[in-house]
Amino acid sequence: MNGKQPATDLTTVLAADHRELDRLCTELELGQGSPENRKDLADHLIAELVRHSVAEEPYLDDEGDLAETDQLMRQLEGVGPQETRFERLLGGLIRAVRRHVREEGPAAVREIRRTCSPERQAELGREVVEIRESAPTLPHPDLADRVPQADQLWPGPGFVDRARAALRAPASG
Repeated sequence: MNGKQPATDLTTVLAADHRELDRLCTELELGQGSPENRKDLADHLIAELVRHSVAEEPYLDDEGDLAETDQLMRQLEGVGPQETRFERLLGGLIRAVRRHVREEGPAAVREIRRTCSPERQAELGREVVEIRESAPTLPHPDLADRVPQADQLWPGPGFVDRARAALRAPASG
């Protein structure tokens, strides 16, 4: 190509997402680090999961594990690492992510391969990568006039919605 990253199709992007989600789950399951470090890692898992679900959900037949993860992410975003329910919610999220990586994720990849030409897969892969690279700088429409841009994707209440809106914004229109 022109010296930039090699072309990546959507199935490759999603498979790499699955490996990263699996790695983050394993790191969390090891239970190491302070509660604050675990919360930071859980927030990182949530961010990666939102990025992944925005790219993959159009190819899933039903809501399944990603719907369950969405509910758990929203519950976790407002829970402190010292709260007793933090580990319970995190464990539920990890189990749902693992089910998705084992079952739904490969089904979505098969559906993409079945319904999209290699050229369309490459186009979709480029779009996903471009959206992800630009997302952190995009303001959420409801927050742009009230929250400094650097803080708009900071974890906390509303994080899942802000991340999802930022990732979807370039694709609309």
